[in-house]
Amino acid sequence: MLKKGITMKKVIIAVVGIMGMMLAGCSSNKSTAKPSSTISVVNHAQKAAHQVKSGNIVLVTKNTQNKKTSTGKMTAKFHLNPMIVQAKLNNAAGLVKNYDYFIDGRTVYIHADNNWSKQLLPKKSPLIKSVRRQVTGSAAVKAMDYLKKHLKLQKNKTTDVLSYNGQGKLGSMVAKKIILAEANHSESTKNVLKKVKITKFSYKYTLDKKTYLPVQTYIYMQYQDKSSKKSVTEAVTGNYTNVNKVKKFKVPAYIKRNAPSTNQVNE
Repeated sequence: MLKKGITMKKVIIAVVGIMGMMLAGCSSNKSTAKPSSTISVVNHAQKAAHQVKSGNIVLVTKNTQNKKTSTGKMTAKFHLNPMIVQAKLNNAAGLVKNYDYFIDGRTVYIHADNNWSKQLLPKKSPLIKSVRRQVTGSAAVKAMDYLKKHLKLQKNKTTDVLSYNGQGKLGSMVAKKIILAEANHSESTKNVLKKVKITKFSYKYTLDKKTYLPVQTYIYMQYQDKSSKKSVTEAVTGNYTNVNKVKKFKVPAYIKRNAPSTNQVNE
């Protein structure tokens, strides 16, 4: 078992976060594009995103409430089909500040308290699905379906940036769909969403001008508890490099050999 009360569920939830996503803008060469051009870029971006097979990602999450901000950072490389992820997590507010992990198929190897351990996840594990969504930025891609006709396009020298800022029903709807997807549509999350009001939603998706592959993603949400009126902000920024250029890799043999097995995680 992991020490100091660290469960695999807690570790992976910390890795996954509540809103896996990514982005920002690069270049100052701005121009205004016609709506038809925007739709074309969106279509290309969605198609390219589904063709992501490997890459590196740096994911930063920030949560602010009661004038205090907590930050988490995940640095990872990944390869899909079959799926393998190697990541380092820095979690300033967590029980363990720093740890490393591998996900190889259904097996999770985690290094915490100076020891490696491994656990087997069940088939169709929602945790594996969440990590897969996280590294591929699927939440940001899915959001395009709802925002397609409302996105603004900024053309730069080497990138295109699709963006949306809103406080109305559309932004609220998209924000809630993203939160639900990242929480695997759990009943507890559905109940929480009934008690909060989304007051602001911002979205950016930066893609390579030639390949249409993701470069950065950014999603910002501000929500307020309907009864207490307290506000919380969540921001997730992701930066992608070497998309579809990462060579296949394996969990080092010494880790497989020395990591003791624990019970299967039912998540």
